[in-house]
Amino acid sequence: MLTFFIPQYIIYFSYGGNMSLRIIYGRAGTGKSEYCYREIAEKIKSDNQILIITPEQFSFTAEKKLMEAIDTNAVFNAEVVTLSRMAYRVINEIGGRTETNLSKCGKAMLIYSILNNNKKELKLIGKNDENVDMLDTAITEFKKHGISIEQLKQEIDKQEDIYLKNKLTDLSLVYEEFENQLSGKYIDETDLLTILAENIENTDMFNNQYIYIDEFTGFTKQEYQIIEKLILVANQVTVTICIDELNIPKNPNTDIFYSNENTVNKLFEIAQNCGTKVEEIKLENKYRFKSNELKHLEENLYENRPHKYTNSVENIKLFLAKNQYSEIEEVAKNILKLVRDNGYRYKDISIITKNISNYSSLARAIFDKYDIPIFIDENRDLNQNIIIQYILSVLEIFTKNWSYESVFNYIKTGFSNIEEDEIFKLEKYCLKWGIKQNKWKKEFTYGKYEEKDKTEIERLERIRKDIVNPLMKLKSDIDNDKTAEGISKSIYKFLVEENIAEKINKKIEELEKVGQVDLVKEYQSSLQTILDILDEIVLVFSDDKMTIDKYAQILKVGFKNSNLTKIPGTQDQVIMGDVDRSRSHKVKAIFIIGLNDGEFPSVHKDEGFLNDLDRETLKQDGIELAKGTIENLYEDNFNIYKAFSTAEEKLYLLYSSSDVQGKALRPSMLINKIKKIYPMLQEESDVIETKAEVLNKKTTYDELIIQLSKLKEQDEIDKVWYYVYDYYKKDTEWNTKLEQNLKGLNYTNIPEKIEQTNIDKLYGNTLVTSISKLERYRSCPFSYYLQYGLKIKPEEELKIQTLNTGTFIHEIIDEFFEAVREAGIKLAEITDEQLAEIINKIIDEKLKQSQNYIFTSTAKYRALVVRLKKIIQKALKYIIGTLVQSRFEVLGTEVEFGENGKYKPIRLTLEDGKRIEIIGKIDRIDTAQSEDGRYLRIIDYKSSAKNIDLNEVYAGLQIQLLTYLDAACKEEDLMPAGVLYFSMLEQMIKADKRMEQEEIEEKIRANFKMKGLILADVNVVKLHDKKLEKGSSALVPAYIDKEGNLSEKKTSGVTAEQFEELQKYMYIVIKQISKEILGGNIDLKPYYKDKKTQCKYCDYKSVCGFNMGGCENNYNYIDKKSKEEILAKIKKCEGK
Repeated sequence: MLTFFIPQYIIYFSYGGNMSLRIIYGRAGTGKSEYCYREIAEKIKSDNQILIITPEQFSFTAEKKLMEAIDTNAVFNAEVVTLSRMAYRVINEIGGRTETNLSKCGKAMLIYSILNNNKKELKLIGKNDENVDMLDTAITEFKKHGISIEQLKQEIDKQEDIYLKNKLTDLSLVYEEFENQLSGKYIDETDLLTILAENIENTDMFNNQYIYIDEFTGFTKQEYQIIEKLILVANQVTVTICIDELNIPKNPNTDIFYSNENTVNKLFEIAQNCGTKVEEIKLENKYRFKSNELKHLEENLYENRPHKYTNSVENIKLFLAKNQYSEIEEVAKNILKLVRDNGYRYKDISIITKNISNYSSLARAIFDKYDIPIFIDENRDLNQNIIIQYILSVLEIFTKNWSYESVFNYIKTGFSNIEEDEIFKLEKYCLKWGIKQNKWKKEFTYGKYEEKDKTEIERLERIRKDIVNPLMKLKSDIDNDKTAEGISKSIYKFLVEENIAEKINKKIEELEKVGQVDLVKEYQSSLQTILDILDEIVLVFSDDKMTIDKYAQILKVGFKNSNLTKIPGTQDQVIMGDVDRSRSHKVKAIFIIGLNDGEFPSVHKDEGFLNDLDRETLKQDGIELAKGTIENLYEDNFNIYKAFSTAEEKLYLLYSSSDVQGKALRPSMLINKIKKIYPMLQEESDVIETKAEVLNKKTTYDELIIQLSKLKEQDEIDKVWYYVYDYYKKDTEWNTKLEQNLKGLNYTNIPEKIEQTNIDKLYGNTLVTSISKLERYRSCPFSYYLQYGLKIKPEEELKIQTLNTGTFIHEIIDEFFEAVREAGIKLAEITDEQLAEIINKIIDEKLKQSQNYIFTSTAKYRALVVRLKKIIQKALKYIIGTLVQSRFEVLGTEVEFGENGKYKPIRLTLEDGKRIEIIGKIDRIDTAQSEDGRYLRIIDYKSSAKNIDLNEVYAGLQIQLLTYLDAACKEEDLMPAGVLYFSMLEQMIKADKRMEQEEIEEKIRANFKMKGLILADVNVVKLHDKKLEKGSSALVPAYIDKEGNLSEKKTSGVTAEQFEELQKYMYIVIKQISKEILGGNIDLKPYYKDKKTQCKYCDYKSVCGFNMGGCENNYNYIDKKSKEEILAKIKKCEGK
């Protein structure tokens, strides 16, 4: 239908001669672009000049379509341009402008600097990255809609809403400062279109041309001004618009073309202003759709009362995936079938999504597995680029003072000429010796004990120099010139000296070999992008002085706002894009993925800095800005309509039941609508069962392994997989891998028993061990084997562990008692000042010893030593108190069992003649004399809260103190009085301001009360606490009632007979454990008690994989029995 119709507008004929505006319109699929290119092909034959204007993302596609439509010889008469490219040409032709173009990156860096310099004046806006983006958008929005600074100031003066007033004040301040910075120096990219509109009449570049404006979904005020000026000079301006009817009022809530109706009205208004005619060309035939199903979908998807499609559905597929991974895998499978069975090319297929960031990484990995070439049209954050990370890591070394993390981030980027094995050794050394900060600048000398160590450390020292010297030179260059230009030049010089271009080319060659086309393109353009950003910093900040930290922050903002130019790497690729900027055109098959609630359509919760109410208020005052959330929803629906109407032959619709974290997802309302429109459409799914298919070699092999795994579990599989198995078994390329995977199917992490010959080699005929090692075996036999059998050590790190502080504290307490004895000081008479003096002297001397180097290695650890002095001093004060208030005296501290110790080793012989030799050390042995004999007790200092648990004693997890008690009693021929733990934990109490110092001391003393197991005898209890007559003891876990008897419930004690049974039981357990060790039993069976297990703090959990990766393992569960039940079981064991 061809009409000449200007409703409600008067036609004026002006000086433009043949000037006119044409609107070519129709619904999706009616061939509006095709109509233009066919017409262009005809017009070129008459030697007409043609200009095709498209949005940036469609320029590449438009150029391809133009080349396909016209004769090669006529190519100079037609051209595809973007509005910004037109602006640059006009500026170059008219001349007279000396300003430099400011890119989006430069704009963002300038805004960041303005925020930083004006942070005190700003009321609501901070200087974080999000605010840089927001202000960039706001300034662009103001310019695109012709809002001046003066208009904003006038609005601020009359605005009564204080919150909006503050918002506008901040925006006006930044906008004005931004314009001041630009003035006479730069041209903002957003200003280009204003300059173009102002100068179209000053050039004959567009005179008498036929101009086609295609693929736009709407226009800004700037763009409307350009169209208006073009109409006045061009022969004809043609605009294509996707709309069903012109000049018919539309309901925004029900009509998908509502936004485009506003565009049409504005174009008619422009035509009226120009005094020109409008030619309307309506296209109705839907050439795009090759099937009735797709045509029906275009007509009914957004109809209020859609018609049902009652025939069978062959060309629309609906799939419910169990998660986003299987969703992408389903897409890949179908693409392979389309190419293999339907003769499609990859370029005939597109994937559209609303959340490309959720799917891009999955798509790259899965499409690589399926050997499908894919181009993902996404704006990737340049900060994630490995070359960018390299530059940022260099600056981070300086801003974070050579921290361990920053230096190894730099080394591991892969541009430092250090082999992976050497990096591993260097990192191991640095962790062990705490190499960070200024230690990087000093020679590596730590650990030069043996010749082999010396050679290795000298090699690491050479690597250190290779790393540090170029960085120190760069730092020196920066220090000599701390201007933006100076720092930029220093970085450029560093990159040249480090041969970064050559290293990038080497990486590109490696990527090309493995077919990583996307990364090759990214690497090829990234270095130039980096240099452009450095130039931009020099352009914007020039001789401004700045710190390295500020420079690094500005650089990050620049990188974040710079996108690498991306075009498809090859002709034949699947294209994946976002629904809002999809490049899909003339595509046979479309896959729309992620059709879940909240995505299709989007939920626009964030209204931005200026919310919808703000925008409406400003609009009423004559300041009309971009669309609010409601208008964005209309536009979102239109983009979805276009996506659903793009496919020519086949449409695949997919959604997930859960995301990659397993969180449930709901289907989009569009899914329910599709099901209603197509009642015969059968939904497929892999939620319950995954369909196994033979596709390409890689994926079929993976599926074969899954099928073989099912067969192993006694499940039935399709017979075809037996033939597939035979195929891979006979294929020499795959046979070895198949054999390895078959072994993997039978994998279990349950260790086999060690052969006796190997056990004999490990331990010999005499197992020399300690009680703590035997307890470790009972906590998990496998971890014992790794630690003490194979002697596998975890990565050494310069870090104070509980073991370090525990050993340190034990040694200090031991030396304290030794010092007191030598000085002849009575414990009862020692003062707090004497105590502090002795402790400080001992600790200061110990810190000079090389084995205690760690305690002085960093400022943090030196501060810890100060704290440890206070903790030890406080603890010793109460240790002395427990001795002074008891009748026990110290017999010895750090008393050793061993060949050279005070006591001989504990020796036992097993039934097979093999011997056990137990060595160890007791923290403290005390003795006391009573009327019925002499008693002995064992005191163990602990850096954690600890008590005797008879359940753990019975299980063999807590046998140390009772074993030592028995051995010491036998050595000294004394009776057992008990085993007690003294906690060295720093005691914190809730103190009331009204509390006296004595009350506070009493509370702290109560917290230091010893725990453990004592002899349930009133007389012995009074040896522990000589002041105790009745009530609870302040020193030990005992309670004497009013009658003078021990309370069984309130006392942690056993009778002399029970003590004897416990001591005998220790040797039964020791023999049992030793027999298992020497028998080669290395069961993977950690203990489990009260939700606690050995695994939580085990250094070897990554080795055993307990209950991981499909392995089913069992714990050694520890029962929770009463004291009476445990003692009865022990008595029963002794009787056997």
